[in-house]
Amino acid sequence: MLHVSYRKARQDDFPRILQLLRNTVDDLLKNHGFYEISPFSSSRAPPPAPQQTFPWFEFALKEDSDGFWIAEVGEDLAGIGLSWVRGPLWYLAHLFVSPDHQGLNVGRSLLDKTFEHRSSVPITNRALMTFAYNPVSISLYTRYGMYAREPLYSMEAPREQIPKHDLDLKVKPEKINDFQAHRKALSEIDLKNTGYVRDKNHEFLHSLPTVQCYLFMVDKELVGYSYAWKNGRIGPLAALSHSTFKDIVRYSIGLAAGSDAQYVGMLVTGSNETLMKIALENKMRIVDNYLFMSSSPLPNFSNYVLYPTGSLL
Repeated sequence: MLHVSYRKARQDDFPRILQLLRNTVDDLLKNHGFYEISPFSSSRAPPPAPQQTFPWFEFALKEDSDGFWIAEVGEDLAGIGLSWVRGPLWYLAHLFVSPDHQGLNVGRSLLDKTFEHRSSVPITNRALMTFAYNPVSISLYTRYGMYAREPLYSMEAPREQIPKHDLDLKVKPEKINDFQAHRKALSEIDLKNTGYVRDKNHEFLHSLPTVQCYLFMVDKELVGYSYAWKNGRIGPLAALSHSTFKDIVRYSIGLAAGSDAQYVGMLVTGSNETLMKIALENKMRIVDNYLFMSSSPLPNFSNYVLYPTGSLL
């Protein structure tokens, strides 16, 4: 049997890690017929730039190096495991094994490594998002006590097909760029929606040139936030009430439809009937599907929109 070695990730591993993620996801999507339409496929992603930067990996190495592992077989990168910890929440951002190195227990070993990721407080919940049509991964996570909680649907529509609605919205958006000035407000909204504070995740988002954060007010009272991406994606998005949630989602879709993005899209949780209806009224269709899994249920997602990347819930 081939010998597999494991070590902490380093900065010079980043180009190989990105290529492994692309190859592994592409292989899975092709095998299940989603390659041409999934937002995660290489066919939909821009090619790597000659001087590619890796802000998410750099951030993870700085903040969560204890949860950032790679597996190697000789000189080949066989797999990657990356988790982050925020207080009592452990989140598995990435667990991928090269198609050429399946059957060597690489995934299980990497998961064991990331499970040792420590927190200053006891871990009370473990969570992740995975492809809904990957039974091998789902079975692995289930054996580790993380169970399927929510079906998730990546939905989108071509920008020019988004209907123009005459919206009478009560919420007033405010574009924000100073994260530190709004750290407390964002954390309070997260705590009421997901039960966890993720200020480091917000800090990371605010460092990116490809996304803009908006706060929403009603009569000068803060009621929610939303992130709008240059690629037309929406999220994470959170509100303090269901009525303001609907207004914030509709405003965010209109904002994305007014951009230069080719598609407007968001991740829709299966239990959120309101969010699904808004997606359908904007002519969105399902282009991929996932599962949210956790060891304990999170508060419901009725006023929340997840963003499908490893860095966020």
